[in-house]
Amino acid sequence: MRKILSLLFVLSVMVVGLRAGEQFSAEVFGSLLIPGDSGYKDIYGKSMFYPEIKAGYALSERFFIWAGYGFLCRKGETPVLNLEAKSNQHFFSLGAGYRGKLSDKLGYEAALGLVMVSYKEEAMGTSASGSAFGLRADGGLSCALFGPVFAVAELGYIYSSDKVEGETVKPGGFKAGLGLGVKF
Repeated sequence: MRKILSLLFVLSVMVVGLRAGEQFSAEVFGSLLIPGDSGYKDIYGKSMFYPEIKAGYALSERFFIWAGYGFLCRKGETPVLNLEAKSNQHFFSLGAGYRGKLSDKLGYEAALGLVMVSYKEEAMGTSASGSAFGLRADGGLSCALFGPVFAVAELGYIYSSDKVEGETVKPGGFKAGLGLGVKF
């Protein structure tokens, strides 16, 4: 149910943006995520590809709201028994930000938001799943390419925490990525 509500919110932001002229933006990122949970790193690796989409709506020249979705799908091996493990994480984000200009082509932005992480892990014939709420912070530089198209370089951190069978899990971590966007 939460996934459906989050998806509906992202779509509603997009619809509002399409009617708003140049106030709407859509971005697609390819990022490198370094997990914040050491146990997760031991099983799935120290870094991984993290694709993400974001939609934003400009409230004014400087302030904007945004929604985003990113995911991880990983396979790994348990440390001791070397058995196959699978993990899926879905990140639904919502926040606000500030943007400014460095020149006619270069800009910057800083954004804060809430994140809901839905996760599922399968290993050794068992499955654990759940969801956790957390925070995220992003900062980036943008460069106008042509017309409404722009490139983005972004750094950020996603923090969330949950208890699974008495153990603390921390989905998210540090991320760095590149993306392309368009303003409508």
